[in-house]
Amino acid sequence: MLTAAAALSGCAPRIGAAAARVLASDPAQGLALIEAPGLPAPVLPMPRATPVGADEALTVLAASAEGRVVAPGTAQGSGVVAPLQPGAAGAPVLDRAGALAGIVARYPDAPRLVAGVAPPARFPILPGDAVAGFLRRNGIAAPGGAGESSAGAVAPAVVAVVAVTCAR
Repeated sequence: MLTAAAALSGCAPRIGAAAARVLASDPAQGLALIEAPGLPAPVLPMPRATPVGADEALTVLAASAEGRVVAPGTAQGSGVVAPLQPGAAGAPVLDRAGALAGIVARYPDAPRLVAGVAPPARFPILPGDAVAGFLRRNGIAAPGGAGESSAGAVAPAVVAVVAVTCAR
């Protein structure tokens, strides 16, 4: 499973009840590859070759305690403006064609909440081409060609990383 290294932040990750193991990490890029028993089959959407344009519509697929959350977003600079909840670090960000625009780099430790809900805010994303390069360097080929992808196809592979043993 691919996630943002910030999602781990010095913690021993768990996925559900299973302990996960970090296979590779690149703190400079902010990416980590982890494995755990019982993960769903991986789904690798086609990485986007070009940066997202200003105000381009995006979709964020995040995991929460209640399951998967699909959040609409808008590109802004090197980030996405979306109503994300805690746990969104490492969430894939797809463009309208279903290509991987990037993943959410980090989520604030103390999010701003209004009536218990996080309103839309800007979150940095790690671009799709950087994600593809990290995967390649770790022996995982990103899909090529014009393969079809969608939020519905990627969503089953989105799982929550639960950090339970942290060195703080």
